[in-house]
Amino acid sequence: MLHERHPELKNFKLIHSLCPIGKDCFAAMGDNGLFYYDAGKDEVQIPDICKDKYYKPGIKYFGLLTDVRGLQWFATEDGIRIWDKKSGRLYLLTTAEGLPNNAVSSILEDRDGVVWASTLNGICKIIPREEEKGGYCFSLVAFGVADGLQSGMFYDHAALKAKNGTLYFGGAHGFNYFNPGHMVYEEAASQPILTGLSIFNTPVRVGKEYEGHVILSAPMNRTDKIELRYDENFISIEFSGLNYANPDHTYYKYRLKNYEEGWVESHATAQGRAVYTGLRPGEYEFEVYAANGDKVWSKEPARLSIVVHPPFWATYYAMAVYVLMVVGMVYWISRMYVHREKEKMMEERRANARRQQEHLEEMKLRFFTNISHEFRTPLTLILTPLGSLIKQQSDVDLKQRLVVIYRNAEKLLQLVNQLLDFRKLEMQGERLSVSMGDIVVFVRDAVEAFCELVKEKGVTLAFESKIGHLYMNYDHDKVYKVVNNLLSNAVKFTPSGGRIAVRVENSVRNGREYVAVSVRDTGCGMEEKDKERIFTRFYQVESSHKSQSGSGIGLHLVKGYVDLHGGEITVDSRPGEGSVFTFFLPTDLQHDEKVTIAHGEDKETVGVSVPSAAEDGSEPSGERKKLLIVEDNADFRAYLVHEFSSDFDVVEAGDGAEGEEMVREEWPDLVISDLMMPKRDGIAFCQRMKNDIHTSHIPFILLTAKMSDDARIESYKAGADSYISKPFNFEMLQVRVQKLIEQRETRKETFKKNIEITPSEITTTSLDEEFVKKAVAFVEKNMDDSEYSLEDLSSDLGLSKTHLNRKLTVILNMKPLQFIRSIRLKRAAQLLVGSQYNVVEIADKVGFNTIKYFNRYFKEEFGMTPTQYREANKKVNKSPKT
Repeated sequence: MLHERHPELKNFKLIHSLCPIGKDCFAAMGDNGLFYYDAGKDEVQIPDICKDKYYKPGIKYFGLLTDVRGLQWFATEDGIRIWDKKSGRLYLLTTAEGLPNNAVSSILEDRDGVVWASTLNGICKIIPREEEKGGYCFSLVAFGVADGLQSGMFYDHAALKAKNGTLYFGGAHGFNYFNPGHMVYEEAASQPILTGLSIFNTPVRVGKEYEGHVILSAPMNRTDKIELRYDENFISIEFSGLNYANPDHTYYKYRLKNYEEGWVESHATAQGRAVYTGLRPGEYEFEVYAANGDKVWSKEPARLSIVVHPPFWATYYAMAVYVLMVVGMVYWISRMYVHREKEKMMEERRANARRQQEHLEEMKLRFFTNISHEFRTPLTLILTPLGSLIKQQSDVDLKQRLVVIYRNAEKLLQLVNQLLDFRKLEMQGERLSVSMGDIVVFVRDAVEAFCELVKEKGVTLAFESKIGHLYMNYDHDKVYKVVNNLLSNAVKFTPSGGRIAVRVENSVRNGREYVAVSVRDTGCGMEEKDKERIFTRFYQVESSHKSQSGSGIGLHLVKGYVDLHGGEITVDSRPGEGSVFTFFLPTDLQHDEKVTIAHGEDKETVGVSVPSAAEDGSEPSGERKKLLIVEDNADFRAYLVHEFSSDFDVVEAGDGAEGEEMVREEWPDLVISDLMMPKRDGIAFCQRMKNDIHTSHIPFILLTAKMSDDARIESYKAGADSYISKPFNFEMLQVRVQKLIEQRETRKETFKKNIEITPSEITTTSLDEEFVKKAVAFVEKNMDDSEYSLEDLSSDLGLSKTHLNRKLTVILNMKPLQFIRSIRLKRAAQLLVGSQYNVVEIADKVGFNTIKYFNRYFKEEFGMTPTQYREANKKVNKSPKT
């Protein structure tokens, strides 16, 4: 069996027909396709058509034909498949291409190479034509009952070609035969014409308006061009082939250029129709050819040009406008960009100019500020010794002259302070430090300070208040400077015999309560133009009193301080009649980022008062203490050394670095240091000393020409015990030194009394107390170790024996062994009261080897023996509570 020798044929079970294709060769066709068999070689070949897209597995093959061109034609139940072995291409012909029916029964070729195929519904004539670009195209003409054929189907394999060229096809009602060579064909082709036009299935009439305009002005067969709007894009074109002889066998092929590429071929009656939807704006050309029943095509097509106009927003004019708009927008954007860049450049130039101007002003202010700071130290050297001389002077005339010198030196100091305040207000941004106080009493005291000055000038000074007392929050320092400045100006510009009046009263402005303080004088007054600029910095009123001109920053500071309080200041003045300055402060000043509430803090005095009588400071008792003075100004350092030498052993250094060396060499009891020094300033010097366990216990006083709160805060953060601004009253410094030393001695006793066995009972508030806490913890850890010694404690604390000895002596006034023994004895006292151990057991637990030494040292510490201490505490615990 063939299937047994060739397993690849297992799917070919039912064979319908065999067709010879050469010597000893035939093609077998069945339900699952076809194959070739060479009997001489016993070879089976399944053609490559099975791999083509038109190949359909499982269909039945009813006939095979190899034509004169070498094309193999396969008649199947699903159309005709044509295999071009040369190109490897498979063609498919179905009813879509013109077959009467897809079920093809037989297939034959006539003498002219035309292929005839019988189907279940007629016979089809197929004319192959070779195309220029390669491949084949096929023209199909179908014949049926109307052409003289029998009705019904033609049978499979019932076809024969006679020697004379006659073709026979058998069917259900006999057979039909014809000789293609004897058939007469129509030579004249049908000429197509256009017959109608519809838009959205609505016929367009000649000369009639459609949606407001006429589309056809002549019949379609005489119309070469139509114009449509953009929304008239659903059209139907009707045409006719004028095939009067056989109208049912009229063929058309048509296309719409710019819409479709290939031709659309159709078989219709006399009338044909082409439908196009969604035509985009543009130009199109419709062409249609017609053919008669013998597929003889017309030589020329019927043509129609179609123009679909775009909407107005898509016209060339609109596009031109869009382009112009885009170009204009780009131009505008570029102009704006260039303009913005120019503005940015100009702004940068202006900003640079402002920065340069601000930098220049800052340099000027820094220059004057530095000079002002430099003035404060010499002024200190003038005012401080001068104050001592005035107190010691018994000659009234000389004393009065010294007071005049002192007062003018104070005036210089006031100017220096004013310049420093101005720089702080301008460059750093001021903050209020407010506290509660009686504003009425405060202003009255400030006025009374001017009584002696106005008396000397012959001016009357009066104070009046409509309020008894008014307690409110305000910055005492800044309000004092406001009142002092206004009074100073009033005294300066009021001639002898004039009058100055200060008045305090309540005021309500915009629904808010204020206190109003006015300063009225009978001086020279000012012009209207000057009133608007009087508070501008560096502005000075032109006056005939050239000797009374000022710096131009006093009133600027006044306004700045009043503004900081959220208040206002006004001026009323007429030339020759005097001036009235009134400032308003809110009585309900709120806390914000510019306001700091001060809770009764004790600020160092920044000014100096004229001494009236000498006051003796309390002398430190006991041995002389050692003082270290660190100051880069040699004269001022020499003055301080001289003044303190009578009460202290004084050592000195010229800067912070040298001062640090002196501290480690001399171990002073207190350090007085300047703030601004070369190599290492006072802040860094103080910080290093306070952060070192060896020197953290030494009190530190900082002297400085800086008056700002920032400098004060920075000093206290560094660990300074006191901060005093130059110039200062020497007695104040002397008392401060004595009090700090006394506090140190008192603190030693406090430390000794507060040493407890439980470390948590010691509150850590400084590096020294932290040190004591650690020392107590190490002793307690080794409480029962009788061998725990000075060497062990110094090793645990990371200090040498010398440093440990010095540190405990300075902090507690105790030697290390005394400290260890004191901790042991206090633990023993706790055990005597709170446990049932006997005295011998307790002595062993706290590290005493012999009861003899334990009893002796316990009695030295508590004034009684351990047994007496236990009995005494039992009685106390049993005594009734009152």
